[in-house]
Parts: sequence; C-alpha cells; structure tokens
Amino acid sequence: MNDLRILRDRQWAGRNSLDNELGGDGVTGSAAMLAQTTTMKTYPSSASAFYAIVPCDVDGPETEGAAASYVPRSGSTSFAINLGSQIPPVGTMVVCHAVGGRWCFRYDG
Repeated sequence: MNDLRILRDRQWAGRNSLDNELGGDGVTGSAAMLAQTTTMKTYPSSASAFYAIVPCDVDGPETEGAAASYVPRSGSTSFAINLGSQIPPVGTMVVCHAVGGRWCFRYDG
C-alpha cells in the first residue's frame, strides 16, 4: 500500500468517526457533491480516467419551473474518476459520490 492511500484511509476513518459521534444514527448514505469538470494541465483523452473538478453550489429562486444556476467554488479543485463510457466535455456538470475515500462520477454521454 502506498503512503497516500494510507493517509486517505486514515482521513476517511477520522471523518467517519466524527460523523458517527455527531449523528444519532449510523451512516445512511454516501457523501455527494455537484461539480464541474475542468482542465488543470491536460484534459483526459480516455473515459476511464481521473478528471479535475470544481465543486459547485446551486443558486436561483426556489419556485416551481425556475431555472437553476451553478456557481463554482473558487480555489477548490479536486479529482474524480469517471466510471462511465464517454469523455465528458470540459465544463460538464456531474454528481460525484464518495466511494472508498475517492470521488467518482458516471458520464455516458
């Protein structure tokens, strides 16, 4: 096992322990976030790869039929692996789920 994986596992265990102490019930689901794919150096040329992502917030009036807008959080870039079969275009909005200490999303076109 490499050092980065060990650190990720320890961080996950610490967050999980803290979450369980603060909540009354056990874990009922996985963490999820809305994110936008972006380019840091070179955008991936295959579907099954890690993509740079920027977490986003959803904004807009909370009324039926109103359009939502997505606001990227500045200064916060992470990486997520695409489990789908297609390469998402740069700027694609994706829903990422935390799986085993890593962010994952699925883009099939």
